[in-house]
Formats: sequence, structure tokens, C-alpha cells
Amino acid sequence: MNFATWLDAAPGRYGVFALNLVNGKSVSYHEKDIFPSASTIKVPIMIEVFRRVEEDHLSLDSLLTLRAEDQVGGSGILFDLTPGSAYSLRDLTTLMITVSDNTATNLLIDYLGVDAVNATMRRLGAHDTVLERRLQRVPVERPTVNRTTPYDLALMMEQLAKGECISLAVSERMVSLLKQCQAPISITALEARSTFCGQPPTVTVAHKTGSLSDANHDAGIVYSHDGLAYVAAIMSDGAPHDALAPVLRRIGRALPQLLR
Repeated sequence: MNFATWLDAAPGRYGVFALNLVNGKSVSYHEKDIFPSASTIKVPIMIEVFRRVEEDHLSLDSLLTLRAEDQVGGSGILFDLTPGSAYSLRDLTTLMITVSDNTATNLLIDYLGVDAVNATMRRLGAHDTVLERRLQRVPVERPTVNRTTPYDLALMMEQLAKGECISLAVSERMVSLLKQCQAPISITALEARSTFCGQPPTVTVAHKTGSLSDANHDAGIVYSHDGLAYVAAIMSDGAPHDALAPVLRRIGRALPQLLR
């Protein structure tokens, strides 16, 4: 059974784009289909933070004050902390990426502005990526959802990997942050974070996930110690999260072979 055939038969809807950064070989499947972004929208927000650091001389030490009305549920830790405390843009961005903190994300959206994030996506060529609103707000601020495509996410990761996302310096800082993401990895084998007898892992991953009750995504950069390097974005929806997750992992296991 080939790649497209078994995805056609899997529960839910899928989109995949992966690119070997060494030989240019790619894998694609409905890569320009639009999906609800879930927490993968935090990658464009991170990019806009670092664009301002590079181009507008924004200080990551600038402080934002957490108010009770800012606190939202879902992933993260700020929901459980005391309102009135101030957090640096550095810490908020770190929380947004490493533990996918929704409250930190909303503070950054309010600070940066929706239009600024979307303008930077257009500049980078991610034309189908749109930030519409803050996360976990009830009632929702707009009827439309934040959205992106596998192609756009992989494009962002390619620019980051090549040092072309705003500049080499901030690209490297963003990749370093994505390497700290604590979510499960789907874009390659789970051995990416394992060690055996004290040996280092054979794969290093910089990535960001996103999930909803009926969606599951993973996008990032994979560096294999045998010389393979690729970017990948896998998106899915239309079935319960627990049904989508094993399919994503199967895709991730297949990608290294398909890209060689």
C-alpha cells in the first residue's frame, strides 16, 4: 500500500508536506489544504516577536502584566498563577512554545496585534496562514478560526532551518526554542528523545504541535546524526484526537525512508 492510499483509508483528513534539506526530495499529500491551526499558530506569533527584536530593536526584557481577565484554560501554567505579576516577552514566548501556554499566547497577541502577525506571514510567503483571534476565549471573538496549511508550516520551518526567517541570528534563536518543545513528537520516530545506556539520541527535533478534540498536528525540523535533515508538517482533523494520533506517528516513522 502506497503513502497516499493508506492515508485515504485512514480515519479523518490529512495533509502532509516534508522536504529533505540536503537533496531536495519531498513528500506531499494535500499539502495546501487548510486546517484549523490549533497551537501551531504559535509559530507565526513567535516569528513576529523575533522580527521585532531584529528589525524594531524590541527588547525581550520588556514586561507585560498578567491580569485575571487574561487567564484562559487549556495548556500552560499561567492560568494557575497569581494575577498582577509581570512577565518578560522572553518568558512569555518561551512558555508559548515549550509548554504551549495559551495565556502567554494571548498576552503576546494583544501586544503584537493580529494584523502584524498576518503581515509577517504574507512577507514570508505563508499566504494561507491567518491569525484571526486569541485562544480559548468564550464566547469566541470571531466566528472564523486560526488556520494554516502543511505547506505553510513546512515553509516556515525550512526558512528557520536555513537561517532565512528574518535573519540568521533570530532563526537560530527560534530553532533553539523549538527544540525545547515538550510535546510528543510525531514527525519522526519517538526515539528522537530517547537515550540508551547514556548515549545521546540519534535524532534532534525542533517542532511545535497543535491539537483539538478533533485535530492533531506536528510541524518542525528533524536533524538525524546520519546526515539526514528535513522539515515536515503533518496536519489532521475530522476524527477524534485519539484516532488521529497513531496515524500521525505512522506518517512520521515513514518520512525518513520516503525522503532518502
